[in-house]
Amino acid sequence: MRRRKWSGSPPNMRLLRLSLLVAIASCLCVAQTATDLESKPVKRVASRMACTCGCKTNMACDMPPWPCSMCQRNKAKIFKMQQAGMSDNQIVAQFVKDEGPDIVLNQPGTFDFLMPYIALALGLLVVWWFIRRMRRPALATATPADSAALDRYRDQIEKEVSKLD
Repeated sequence: MRRRKWSGSPPNMRLLRLSLLVAIASCLCVAQTATDLESKPVKRVASRMACTCGCKTNMACDMPPWPCSMCQRNKAKIFKMQQAGMSDNQIVAQFVKDEGPDIVLNQPGTFDFLMPYIALALGLLVVWWFIRRMRRPALATATPADSAALDRYRDQIEKEVSKLD
């Protein structure tokens, strides 16, 4: 049997080099877009929308495994829309159109921010009122008796005490 002479590298080695080159190029491409997806403009829009993976946070989340696949995909979509010149409100409107109105997170207003403190103050007032009520001496509910009845009871008490002596 005659051996075939190779000119250059064997086919397996060529395939290995080509796949290595493709892997390096793809890593470099992903590394360039990762910083774009984590930029402030993308996070600003992503923080206004809920993540659809079920983690109940916004799309700018840093949950493990970071980045979340849903957030990564949506951030790439946001970045493309920003590169196309769309404003933040237009991007959010497009996501609402595609995903539904549940994707938008309502930002807490001033009243929403103050509500826990107001509830705490009301609770402390109720506790203070209850403690003050319990510490107050009980009001006398008996009506003062007439002096004739009191004299009769005093006489009876003195008779009983004199029997003890």
